[in-house]
Amino acid sequence: MRSGLRLSAIVLGLMAGPAWAGEAVLYGPAPKWVDLRASGAIETRSATPLALLDVQHRIEGETLTAYVDQAIKFASPEALTQGGTSTAAWLPDKGDLTVHRVEILRGGKVIDLLGGGARYEVLRRETGLERRQLDGQLTATLAIPGLQLGDVLRIAYSQTTRDKALQGKVQIDTPLLTLPVEAGFARTMVSWPEGAPVKWQAGPAVTGAAETVKQGWHVVTLQMPLPKRDEMPAAAPSRFVRSPSLEVTNFASWEEVSRVFAPLYATGEALPKGSPLAGEVDRIAAASADPLTRAAFATRLVQDKISYLMNGMSGGNYVPQAPAQTWEARFGDCKAKSLLLLTLLRALGIEAEVIAVNSRTGDAVPESLPMPAAFDHVIVRAMIGGVPYWLDGTATGTRASNIAETPPFRFGLPIRADGAALTAIEPRAPASAVMVARMEIDQRAGIDIPALVTATSTISGMMASNLGAAVQQASAEQKKQMIDSFAGSIFKQLSSNGVLVTDGDMQFDPETGLAQIMVKGIVTSQFSNRDGAKRLDLSAMSSANITVDFDRSRAAWRAVPVDLGGARRLREEFVVLLPEDEPGFRLGGKPDYEATFAGTTITRKGALDGSRLTVSEEQIALGGELASADLPAEKAKAMRLRNTVPFLTSPLGAARSWRYGTPRLKARLAAVEAAYARAIAREPAAEQTTALLARAHFRAGTYDLEGAIADYDKAIALSPDAETYFRRGAVKKELGRTDAAIADYREAFALAPGVNTAMPLADLLGAAGKSEEALRLLTEYDDMGDEHVGVVQVRADVLALAGKREEGLKEIAALIEEKPGDTSLLNASCWFRARFRVGMDGMIEVCNQAVERAANPGAVLDSRAMAWIAAGNMANALADAEAAVKLYPGQVPTHYLRAVAAAALGRPEAGADLAYFRKVMPGMVQEYARYGIKP
Repeated sequence: MRSGLRLSAIVLGLMAGPAWAGEAVLYGPAPKWVDLRASGAIETRSATPLALLDVQHRIEGETLTAYVDQAIKFASPEALTQGGTSTAAWLPDKGDLTVHRVEILRGGKVIDLLGGGARYEVLRRETGLERRQLDGQLTATLAIPGLQLGDVLRIAYSQTTRDKALQGKVQIDTPLLTLPVEAGFARTMVSWPEGAPVKWQAGPAVTGAAETVKQGWHVVTLQMPLPKRDEMPAAAPSRFVRSPSLEVTNFASWEEVSRVFAPLYATGEALPKGSPLAGEVDRIAAASADPLTRAAFATRLVQDKISYLMNGMSGGNYVPQAPAQTWEARFGDCKAKSLLLLTLLRALGIEAEVIAVNSRTGDAVPESLPMPAAFDHVIVRAMIGGVPYWLDGTATGTRASNIAETPPFRFGLPIRADGAALTAIEPRAPASAVMVARMEIDQRAGIDIPALVTATSTISGMMASNLGAAVQQASAEQKKQMIDSFAGSIFKQLSSNGVLVTDGDMQFDPETGLAQIMVKGIVTSQFSNRDGAKRLDLSAMSSANITVDFDRSRAAWRAVPVDLGGARRLREEFVVLLPEDEPGFRLGGKPDYEATFAGTTITRKGALDGSRLTVSEEQIALGGELASADLPAEKAKAMRLRNTVPFLTSPLGAARSWRYGTPRLKARLAAVEAAYARAIAREPAAEQTTALLARAHFRAGTYDLEGAIADYDKAIALSPDAETYFRRGAVKKELGRTDAAIADYREAFALAPGVNTAMPLADLLGAAGKSEEALRLLTEYDDMGDEHVGVVQVRADVLALAGKREEGLKEIAALIEEKPGDTSLLNASCWFRARFRVGMDGMIEVCNQAVERAANPGAVLDSRAMAWIAAGNMANALADAEAAVKLYPGQVPTHYLRAVAAAALGRPEAGADLAYFRKVMPGMVQEYARYGIKP
């Protein structure tokens, strides 16, 4: 942190109260009333950076004086570099700044820099200009001469303030130092004449303030730092988590605050005829006689035609500029925009008034003392047909369709000549959805095939206008990045593997104030295995992810409600397209349902019409707060809602991906192939690797193996890596091209040598008769850890393929003896015995034990089916194979075993299945032939 006056700027910046001004930094002794801290009392040996922070305020009539004395230790070169310059910022037309001391404490000595001639240099600099903030403040800087490592720099100053806008009133809202921030000595003091009508409070949850009366002055003292604040739970309202502060004021009531500010927002006489603003009023009046439409036009005019330029309301600049000046300059802050809007509305015959609000801690305003510093923003309330409309000139996107929306400020103070009390801003549901999200999931290619998804979001209000501004200024590449980002967020519930974007568009209609984002992409199939069937869950629906899971389990949290946010209305529409030639899809869950929980009502409508599922949901929430005692019941309601989300179950005869080698099913893939082509073409040629790999994976999964290899070839040419070589090798293995597959596995191993690349290479080397090389590789890379079991099983296979079946079985048996609790090894033994026709006397018994203890019965039933084939019992083999594919329909090798057993039993359909496997998966057929299965 920078030293000295910078901290004072933080303190004073939170203290509303402009003063009679001085543009020069003054120098002199501290005021006589200050309780001075002796230099000898400052601890300079401690490592605590903040050795002293002494903040004292005095109220005398209309004048508020703030005295700050601070000492900072420079214990590191970084601190010395960062804090070697002292800075202060103040408003030259509202305050006098007097520096009392700038001293270096070193080794028990005090070095007086002011006595040595050091002086601050005054600069005029608008520090917030890049954030559209203009407050006219001055900045004073002093590069501290002679500052050394280990020094303590002490700076003391005072500022007197007076604010005509407050009509003789004063206010203080100063932050309080709290652990874990440490200080050698820290305190805050406030004093005022005994009997003066001054109120004070410290909070939230601040204790230990001492009140005394000394020589006619009432004094409040707080020692700091305060104890560390209790941890607050998630979603706690802001009044529970706001930073502690000391508030002091002589405003008697909120009504007085309202009356004091009323003159600043007086609109006076009607706008002069012929003036530019009068012309705008005439234009709006001519456009519509409806007061609500007029109010929307006036609000849009202020929002769109007047740019925002902050003029520091919470720092004490309370006077708005005149409407004519705002219109001419075409910029203004919330005060200027609100006064302009108020003037327009009243000229249009609409009852309206300015409302002061707090945009960050609105729910805490009733707990504050009555003073302007409780607010940081002003808006306008218009009364039309007895209904309040809350209009914010600094917002954007207000139209007649959304003008009735309520802001989340909770409370506001009407500014009236006769005064007003705080008023609650009662939330109401928006008249129309602020966002309509529509998603179409196209699964017409089949339940195992990637889904084509089109998502469209239509947005209104400020979010829409902000997006419109971004769209209008964005380059083509920036728009592409925005679309990709939107796709990533909208599709995250559909696929953990991300989305491949194929197309997208962003549009904004300034007349309606609506923005629309459309994106198309490819995601993994939305059907997943569920209890032996394939099921599509609408996981992207909001109700599928609803939760009321807020921790209030600590005793100290029982009184802390849950902040539910502001009022909102959202609408979602989902369409799922299914294969038209596959009847039998069933709709589950509750397609028609309504639930209310935690202030939110969700209404759902849905129906399955042939091959088209449509589901819509509307969510209406009033926001507000939920008492912690109500959490269990509301959580249960939300869970019931989640458990009613509609889902689809596919028919048992639905086509699976391994069947797509036939012309009829391959024709289904044309739209998916076209989508992949668009995704690839959307990227520059040098950046197409991801899309190419995605298409290669899709083609391999639908057994277009030659097409997959072509894509892997292109991806390797662009960006070769071990995984891509391995994937291409696996496809070549499927085609029975063992030598070519070995070459790819070798490349993968060369790029990423290790046990995980050594095992598949050794396995294929063993199948190619290169057992000695395979065994050497396994011995060298056996990690004897997590992958040891896999290494042993590959070594057993290599030995068996080399004619050493008994030796291979001993390897498996040794593993079982070494890891008796690993029941998967029983399956390994069953599988090994069945393939290599060894240890057949106890084979079925081992297989039975494996089935009984299996966590994955599908894999073990497949092994036992192989064992029954080896034993010549084709009926049992067929039964096990059919049971396995019923549990796991995607287990392709089991389908082959089922066809083998069925053919042996004379089943007529088996011949066509076997012919299909020989054509589409020759590598698997060759592998099983090595095990003696040659149907």
